[in-house]
Amino acid sequence: PGLARLARLPLARVKALVKADPDVTLASHEAVFVLARATELFVETIAKDAYVYAQQGKRKTLQRKDLDNAIEAIDEFAFLE
Repeated sequence: PGLARLARLPLARVKALVKADPDVTLASHEAVFVLARATELFVETIAKDAYVYAQQGKRKTLQRKDLDNAIEAIDEFAFLE
């Protein structure tokens, strides 16, 4: 219960996604929390980087092309190409 408050993503939904993988037979509550938190940090990071490109286009709303530009320009996101 304490960990659930620290995560913004619903842990039940994350656990359901983890269990949808046929290679996963068991996932502890702590593992699900870590996956949820890592996902939150990843989304936050890529959104901030994409927002820089939106600002360069004098926009406040992110568009797909902003995410594409961030993925292309930042080495950390090379695995998404």
